[in-house]
Amino acid sequence: MISCASLRNATDSRDKARYSTRVMTASFLILRIGATRLALPMAAVREVLPMLPIDAAPGLPCPLLGFVTLHDCPVPVLAPELLLDPQAQVGTIGLFAHLVRLRDDLCLLVDRAEDVAHGDVAPLDPTHSINAAIVGELTLPDGSSAHVVAPDRLLFDAERAVLATLTAAATARHDQWTAA
Repeated sequence: MISCASLRNATDSRDKARYSTRVMTASFLILRIGATRLALPMAAVREVLPMLPIDAAPGLPCPLLGFVTLHDCPVPVLAPELLLDPQAQVGTIGLFAHLVRLRDDLCLLVDRAEDVAHGDVAPLDPTHSINAAIVGELTLPDGSSAHVVAPDRLLFDAERAVLATLTAAATARHDQWTAA
């Protein structure tokens, strides 16, 4: 089994080549995870869902909480705080937690999807986050700020490959149960 630490420490030249620093103006979905606020580009968000049952098979990598079944297909659920900070801990899942389904067919478990905001993103040094996933800061109307996350940078290529294999296994398991 590949450990989370080895995946997080892995670097891939293709990953590094696709990073660039640029100023963005767009609409963002504002998310809360504990005291942290994140901003996801709306273009990356497919839908926001209420908390659904998560099927967690044993032996999953630490950021993968399990799978939810949407339209009869398993969709992986990731803990963004573990992707952005491997030392973080996933706390108790709150009653009003949300699943944010991204266009690349994975879900992020967040404490709350709070709002949609529009604005300019102030760039940040990409070395301040794993895989340069935090690309900037968005000032919100109340004067606070949210870290802007590039969804395509949340996972390394090697992690995406492992996730695809685990998703295929979850799909096969689901198909066995529904065929019975």
